Amino acid sequence: MSNQTESPMMDSKHISYRQRRQLKRLVHYGLLSMAMVVILFPILWTFTTSIRPTQDVQTRDVTLLPTQFTLDHYEALLLNTEFVTWLVNSIVVAAGVCALTVVFATLGGYGLARLDLKFKQTFARGVLLGYMFPSILLGIPMYIMWRDLQLLNSRLGLVLAETALALPFSLWLMWNFFQSVPYSLEESAQMAGATRFRAFVDVALPMARPGMIAVVVFAFATSWNEYTLAQILMTDQSNYVITIGLDTLINDQLIPWGEMMAATFITLLPAFLLVYFLQKYLIRGFQVSG
Repeated sequence: MSNQTESPMMDSKHISYRQRRQLKRLVHYGLLSMAMVVILFPILWTFTTSIRPTQDVQTRDVTLLPTQFTLDHYEALLLNTEFVTWLVNSIVVAAGVCALTVVFATLGGYGLARLDLKFKQTFARGVLLGYMFPSILLGIPMYIMWRDLQLLNSRLGLVLAETALALPFSLWLMWNFFQSVPYSLEESAQMAGATRFRAFVDVALPMARPGMIAVVVFAFATSWNEYTLAQILMTDQSNYVITIGLDTLINDQLIPWGEMMAATFITLLPAFLLVYFLQKYLIRGFQVSG
């Protein structure tokens, strides 16, 4: 009797290294699969809803996969609304925010990392607090300033406002990244005859490329998803970006779920493609920056 009760315990203690490795791999892939299902399900649901006929979208008996397909929602979105204009505005504003943010964050981060300034660490950490302020608190002061500067309802004004949102964290990130770049390499270049600016361009910038790409992705995501400042600073519908343009599709009597899901799916694509192709630089940039 005692041998029969101890046998399973003895077996569990003698699992081979190969079996334990396979078991860990099985658990690992199982958890990853569950995470992927949770992450991808909203995207799948958005896409399938965008290609369902209107009567299937409004019914209560909704299946995961549609039984009928239609592109009517995409056609209505592109032909009957200002979606293309909003999309172009969003791309232009996001590109401007990325360009300004990466330039200012790179120069500022390099200066904080290399120049001998008093209280620079306190300043660098203090800058990060600017990222903590919610957009709604900045909206009213910005509206007054932008009105006096005649930047209301302009892409340039929105680019500057959203750059102010993305810059604090980006500056902090580049400051950390430049600290990981050995200064001895720049000193060697200067001893070989290069100026400090030339050493910065030829040595520091190439090594800081992953951090700069991480900043680009972060600035793009900040601008692409920003709603509050765009709602406050942009008043003309022809200058709307996607986040506030989609609000105009909703009226008091009807929410066009098909068009909304089609717009959401199209809006997801640029961000998805950007992160997909730059993910290796993004991961390295955040790892080095801590």
